[in-house]
Amino acid sequence: MKTLLSVKNLKVNFYTSAGTVKAVDGISFEIAKKEIFALVGESGCGKSTTALAIMRLIPYPGKITEGSIVFENKNLLNASEDEMAKIRGKKISMIFQNPLTSLNPVYRVGDQVAEAIVLDNIPKKAAWNKVIELFKGVKIPDAEERVYSYPHELSGGMRQRVMIGMMISREPSLIIADEPTTALDVTIQAQIIKLLSELRDTLETSILLITHDFGVVAELADRIAVMYAGKIVEMGDVYQIFENPLHPYTGMLIDALPRITKREGRLKEIPGSVPNLVNPPLGCRFHPRCPLKKEICKMKEPSLVEIEKGHFVACHLYGG
Repeated sequence: MKTLLSVKNLKVNFYTSAGTVKAVDGISFEIAKKEIFALVGESGCGKSTTALAIMRLIPYPGKITEGSIVFENKNLLNASEDEMAKIRGKKISMIFQNPLTSLNPVYRVGDQVAEAIVLDNIPKKAAWNKVIELFKGVKIPDAEERVYSYPHELSGGMRQRVMIGMMISREPSLIIADEPTTALDVTIQAQIIKLLSELRDTLETSILLITHDFGVVAELADRIAVMYAGKIVEMGDVYQIFENPLHPYTGMLIDALPRITKREGRLKEIPGSVPNLVNPPLGCRFHPRCPLKKEICKMKEPSLVEIEKGHFVACHLYGG
């Protein structure tokens, strides 16, 4: 498949009074056209920072210090701010995890979506009609009436649908979905997952899915990269990762998934927490929490190696 986005050796640092936070430390991955690619890991692993780096929206005191982000054969790190302004929303759009904070509370949701559409020199009347069609497309009932609603008048699921409608209104090539189902109950989560999958098929867009929830990943993703403490520790297609997780961290994340029956026993937890990235552990960053660690894990950082076609892991258990 043709590559749409290629991220190579990306590094993002935050310069704080406590020291330099290595939030993203040399990660590489590619996303093909029409592919759903998931970045998975606990909070603090660098997933959202990676997304903001792709959009060139790293807040102060952060800075992209190394690497390349090639989108449609153009390195975004060399693009001017004017060029990035034309790419954001039009070519790459982003769905945030809390739609209530992303929508302006004093404007009708229809007006907010139409505002994005008129940027493409579409007349206001035509833009308004397109908003109604978009709302229908993202399964908002009574779309002709909902366009006149304010954000607080809509449920969390409806607000997320409005945000998705806004993000696809200019038909982007890549949608970045940052924890799009986190604030929703399980029934609405399932509907949003189905909607994103349908949008990939109908609009032929690619999706970068950022989540900590392996359940969502199993339903939606084609390929997965597992992040831990600013690094990718395992990457492969969804079947490889679920059927044969190689990195201990990946296996523990999957084991932490809720089971259908009580017979499975209590939920398993991963002891400890993500390390302070101002002063991360030497060697493998996961070794303080890893039940399978060896002496070499404490001294030498493993490299990402290909164990089978398309399946990569950074772990000394596999010669990394």
